[in-house]
Formats: sequence, structure tokens, C-alpha cells
Amino acid sequence: MKHTLTVLILLLALLLSSCGQNKDLKHEEIQDSTDDILQSSELTGFSFEGTVFHYGEQSYDVTSRVEAINSILSAVPVGEKIVIECHAGPENGVYCIFNTVSESFETDIFGNHLIWHSDDITTAVYSFWSDVYTYDGKIIKSYDLAENDLIYDLAYSDKHAKLNVTILCDDGTEQIDIIDL
Repeated sequence: MKHTLTVLILLLALLLSSCGQNKDLKHEEIQDSTDDILQSSELTGFSFEGTVFHYGEQSYDVTSRVEAINSILSAVPVGEKIVIECHAGPENGVYCIFNTVSESFETDIFGNHLIWHSDDITTAVYSFWSDVYTYDGKIIKSYDLAENDLIYDLAYSDKHAKLNVTILCDDGTEQIDIIDL
């Protein structure tokens, strides 16, 4: 009986220790991924907090560009630009486009769902209310939406030759419109 109890205790200890090792391994993998992300943003030399964007040794408060901005949500490098996504209200956001060569802001885009391809911001499209626009502000398509309908998502398809526009309807259904670009 004593021998069986000792074997059970050893098996239990072995099981518990192996569970801990898997947990530690996953934690190390997560930590390594986090370190890669941190190193990546450190290499590009930018960060943000609140409404302040930091690039190199300079700091820029984006509220000086658009007073309605109340926080920066993300900052993503796109070629020689950085797209700074900002929260400005419940309906639409603001994307501030920062040029890393001139170390200055180029433009501010009011809207949602800004997407691009090929690491080229000039390929970007976005929505604003019931319209879909190109990066340079030209309307691709306008929709006659009911009062509570909204453009819910944009996605490229067919090797970037088409744009899928997902519209969320008031009744909870979705419609997808495909635009040839």
C-alpha cells in the first residue's frame, strides 16, 4: 500500500510538472513573440500614448491636427508612411498619415475601414458614412442606405481587382456588394 501511494504521488508530481513545463513553454513563446513586436516597433522608432505620437526624438499631439481626436488606437507602418488610426467619435474615426522621410504629417482621412495592399498607402480605400473613397478622396461608390444601415467592412478580392463592401442592415442581415476597381 505504501509503495502504491508513493508511485501515485510520483505520477501526480510528474503530471503536474509536465503541465507547468507546457505552460512555461507557451509563456516563453508568447514572450518571444512580444519581444519581436517590441523590437520591430523599436527599430522603426515610433510609439504612441493617449493622443501623442512619437517618432524619433519628436512628439506630435494629433489633437493639434483634429480637435475631435480623443485617443490613438494604432500606428502601422506602410512603406515610408505610418498610418495612425485615431478615435474621434462613435461613428467615424480619423487616420493621420505620417511621412517618415519628411517627418511630417501628409493628410488626415476621416472615415472607417481604411485598407491598402502591397505596402503602398496610395492603394488605400475607406468608407465615410454611405460612401467608399480612394486614398486621394475620389468617391468610388455611394450607397443609398436606410437610416440604421452602415458600411461594416471593406476587403480586397480577386488580386486587388475588386472590393467587397459589406453592408450591415438594420435587421441584422448583411449584404455584400462587389465593386470592380
